[in-house]
Amino acid sequence: MGFAQAVGIFLAMYKSINGEGAEVVFPGNELTWKATHCDTSQDVLARFHIFASLRPEMVSGKAFNVADEARVNWEGIWPALCQYFGLIGVGPKPEEEGGPRGVAWVMAQQGNWKAWVEENGLQEGIIEKASWEMMGLVFGYLAFDKEYDLSASRELGFEESTSTIDGYITAFERMRMAKIIP
Repeated sequence: MGFAQAVGIFLAMYKSINGEGAEVVFPGNELTWKATHCDTSQDVLARFHIFASLRPEMVSGKAFNVADEARVNWEGIWPALCQYFGLIGVGPKPEEEGGPRGVAWVMAQQGNWKAWVEENGLQEGIIEKASWEMMGLVFGYLAFDKEYDLSASRELGFEESTSTIDGYITAFERMRMAKIIP
């Protein structure tokens, strides 16, 4: 979930500007909306690192995939992520309907970034440091299934998982505590 910070900033800023209950169109297309993928939250990944470090003879020289769930798509998680921010997440629409979305929308707000950060007591420079390129890539261009083969980590005995939605929400809550989002 290397771009959870960008998604969190986008949704928090969207709510601040458009109000609670505003509709947020998924900033990708129909293909990225439906494509399946695996996300890995920091907690599941950290637990795997600890698990693997206690089994050096079993993991040395090997590679493992770790994910929150076997497979999700944005159609299944976008509405819940938006709901966390008090927004209504809806599927993609043609770009000509409704103006800029996602990264383009955030960049169009650039003149308001400093005031938004100050109003909400957030860390200075945090918007500039977010992984906007990754967010744009994931939502806009990775229109194919990207599922991990989790069999090697499962065969090793690592069975931990969490819902992808819970992984994002944990990240968003930590971002709030760190004054990255209001």
